[in-house]
Amino acid sequence: MKHKLLKAVFTFIFFQKICFGLAKEVAPTLPVNKLKLKPQSTLLLINEENNPLLTNIAVTTPAQQNKINISGTVKDAKTGEPIIGASVYAEPSKAGTITSRNGTFTLTVPAGKIKLTLTYVGYQKETRELTQTEDLTLHFQLQKASAQLSEVEIKGGRAANHNVASVQAGITNLNIITIKKIPAFMGEVDIIKGLKLLPGIGSVGEAATGFNVRGGSVDQNLVLLDDAPIFNTSHLFGFFSIFNPNAIRDLTLYRGGIPAQFGGRISSVLDVKQKEGDFQKFAVNGGIGLISGRLAIEGPIVKDKTSFIVAGRSSYSNWLLRKMPDVTLRNSQASFYDLSAKISHRFNDRNKLTLSAYRSRDSFGFSSDTLYNWQSTTASLKYTHTFTSKLVLDVTGVYSLYDFNVLNQEINNASAYNNGIVFKNIKADFSYATGKHQVNFGATGIDYKINPGKLNPNSEFSQVIPLHLQRENATENALYFNEEYEVSPRLTLMLGLRYAVFANYGTGEVYQYQPEVPKRERTITDTLYYNKGQIIKTYTALEPRFSLKFSLAENSSIKLGYNRSQQFIHLVSNTVAVSPTDFWKSSNTHLKPQIGDQVSLGFFRNFNQNTFELSLEGYYKKIQNMLDYKNGANLFLNKTIEADLLPGLGKAYGLETSLNKNTGRLTGWLSYTYARTLISVKGATPEETINNGAYYPATYDKPHTLNMVSNYELNKRFNLGANFTYSTGRPITAPLSHYVIGGYVVPAFGERNQFRIPDYHRLDISLTFLPNPDKKRKWESSWNFSVYNVYGRKNPYSVFFKQEYGSPPRAYQLAVVGVPLPSLTYDFKF
Repeated sequence: MKHKLLKAVFTFIFFQKICFGLAKEVAPTLPVNKLKLKPQSTLLLINEENNPLLTNIAVTTPAQQNKINISGTVKDAKTGEPIIGASVYAEPSKAGTITSRNGTFTLTVPAGKIKLTLTYVGYQKETRELTQTEDLTLHFQLQKASAQLSEVEIKGGRAANHNVASVQAGITNLNIITIKKIPAFMGEVDIIKGLKLLPGIGSVGEAATGFNVRGGSVDQNLVLLDDAPIFNTSHLFGFFSIFNPNAIRDLTLYRGGIPAQFGGRISSVLDVKQKEGDFQKFAVNGGIGLISGRLAIEGPIVKDKTSFIVAGRSSYSNWLLRKMPDVTLRNSQASFYDLSAKISHRFNDRNKLTLSAYRSRDSFGFSSDTLYNWQSTTASLKYTHTFTSKLVLDVTGVYSLYDFNVLNQEINNASAYNNGIVFKNIKADFSYATGKHQVNFGATGIDYKINPGKLNPNSEFSQVIPLHLQRENATENALYFNEEYEVSPRLTLMLGLRYAVFANYGTGEVYQYQPEVPKRERTITDTLYYNKGQIIKTYTALEPRFSLKFSLAENSSIKLGYNRSQQFIHLVSNTVAVSPTDFWKSSNTHLKPQIGDQVSLGFFRNFNQNTFELSLEGYYKKIQNMLDYKNGANLFLNKTIEADLLPGLGKAYGLETSLNKNTGRLTGWLSYTYARTLISVKGATPEETINNGAYYPATYDKPHTLNMVSNYELNKRFNLGANFTYSTGRPITAPLSHYVIGGYVVPAFGERNQFRIPDYHRLDISLTFLPNPDKKRKWESSWNFSVYNVYGRKNPYSVFFKQEYGSPPRAYQLAVVGVPLPSLTYDFKF
């Protein structure tokens, strides 16, 4: 016992000397022949010459030392990737935690006999029994649970009690193993369509890949792919999302308490990570559907040191269109592809470098007149250095490009139009975990280059006049600090603070408008010119975040959260759903940042050893400078776009309930959401005021949403899946009357968004067949047959009004998918 105490004291002395530059005075093997204990466990060390070395060192004796820290890492045994959100549980103390985004954890437990249990969905449970009196660092490598085509299914699981144990409300670690079993549109496994079946998340229509979270518009969601932002998440105008399931490792959606390391959006963050290649052996997996095919190849470049993965997906819809009997369809085109790659290199246990890249392109043209195409390109380089098991540094460089083009091939109107945005980012993120503290802090610098739009004639016969909107330049720099602190076994706090500075800079022009009159081109009084690099407008933002979790019992908790965030770039859209024709715009002299303040309160309870999960969450959100448009606004190539954009005050509130069943032959969830999103626009003049300043529903306001998702394992070969969704129809503006001027019927519209299209509901089913579920073979496969919209509901995407000769305008509704849509998909792995 005495030797252990001496060892601890000398370690402490040596550390202190190094910290103060006095290490040379104390040799690591300093001989000691006397040890005198003083009262209150204070020690006096005496060397051979009987001279004191150091006095007043407070040391706790082993008898008094009843708490120790167990820290460590949790990784995939096959790929070496860190596992995020794994559950670490200690008995008999009943202390628990979950792993961080670097796969690390720290747990404070009583010394003595300890039983550690690690669990994570899709992996085998691991248990270790220890007898420990000192701090300890452990490294776990979890084995995947045996499952057919497990590599095709994305490893996006979570700890079994994550919903109760995590301090943040409104966070989802999406389990794509479950999402893969959901009936898919045209056989394409779609992450975002899976998200829309969760409580609090919706969209405005059938073909909208963009999603709305807790009353936010689609541009208020930050979508990250390996830290690179994605500015358009859709393929084929929203029918499919850009994420290839064969390339994705895991994803996390934050819609409540957003950690301080994320900024720039006010509704949610969808953090998607591409998986790393296998460091030990080569593997191939993919799938073939009715619309597209996909393939992923992975393996080691240098075994256990360097790995790669390349995944691609391409449609063959153009080939199908060529077979159509209709001439117009045969002359049309609709196609897409995406390609992703990732190289990972381990220098040693402490240093790692990863390079990730992504490229996608869409082309769409109806007949031969107009061709739309858009592309996204991203790249990220990340260096990870592990100082200790407690302190990790990530340095990341990011590049993201989004570019949209329209080619008009009519003789008189031949033209080329394009808009886009370029994003560059460098950031440093530190993660520190010790005892009851988990700390994240860092800094980030972002540069934006925005092209709002330019139009050029495309032939010598074209009558199109060139028009270029001025490019916009901006920077966004931020510092952040986030700490999660376990106050007691029952109470955990998360405190975060983010400070951001946004600057819009030249070259540029800023129009000055006549005061107290509506902004119009004719009310411009002056133009200010700014040179290259000259600051035009600066905004600063202080964004506090707060979350609290109070455990009522081991299987239930209450969570309270507050989140403030600011958004400096905005999506200007001609449609209710995100589409490629939209363009981005930065905050400037006339366009202020959006500010979101959200408060949420939730109750979480698990039953029957985490078989069932019950959640009940309420929220209230206030949004400043929420954008809407003037009546008759012109958004296309408008040099004075700020004159047609109206800032308003938004408020969103709702209640989200969900019951999940996680184990057994029948799994799935049932959720109901009541949500309202209202906006008030009250400008200085009647022209800049909507509905007399009263609150009115936003275009994506849908009060009631019901989702039911289920999967039933008939036997080892067959799985049956079904989902049903219902939601209130979205608001529209409709004419109340009409009048005749010069023989023309002119509709008189009522107040904005006071009517609704019919309600939406749909049933989908699927059947998955595993030919050889029990056989360990090099070639594994599965067949999936699904039917989308089983009973052929003609759900309206939009309602429009058309004038018939001699009668008032009549209402017509457009349904995107009004018939049952079957599909067949074959997945394979070898």
